[in-house]
Amino acid sequence: MKRFIVCCLSLLAATTLMLGQNAPKKFEIKSGRFTLVSEVMGQKVESMNYFDDYGNLQASVTSAFGMELTTISRDGKTYMVNAAAKQVQEMPVQESVNYLDLTDEVIAKYKIKEIGHETVAGKECVKYTMEVSQMGQTAHLTVSVWQGIPMKTVTSVSGTDVAATITEIVEEPVDAALFTVPSFE
Repeated sequence: MKRFIVCCLSLLAATTLMLGQNAPKKFEIKSGRFTLVSEVMGQKVESMNYFDDYGNLQASVTSAFGMELTTISRDGKTYMVNAAAKQVQEMPVQESVNYLDLTDEVIAKYKIKEIGHETVAGKECVKYTMEVSQMGQTAHLTVSVWQGIPMKTVTSVSGTDVAATITEIVEEPVDAALFTVPSFE
């Protein structure tokens, strides 16, 4: 059960960070931080997220179930860091949606539909539905986006819903060290 929840959190972190990885500018805001609250199988998990260079650098720190997982996205790669185990797993960033550049091709590929508006953390968002296929599974998402940033995402995969909502977002400079991938050698 714990392994399943960790896998769901990893998928959620990767999906949240992946959304918007293919364009020079992913967000309208240069740098900042936000608090993301996720609910997986009735368990609430909070993560601190940081971004710089309009979303080209992203880091997420999640503490749950007695462990801390850091996810860093930079230079076309995603790094899952488990500092306690002194492990870094490197993965290529998969093709994904940049909400600042919704072309007809992207809209068709992900079956994106604008379904209205929603206020999340005091920000007026555009609300979309879409489908993302990864690792042989199709996830159905409802995403509320403000300035390119997914403020709320509800992901349904194989009958399991995972909700992630930004509860606070602050535009401010962030420490560049947050985006440095550690070396445990």
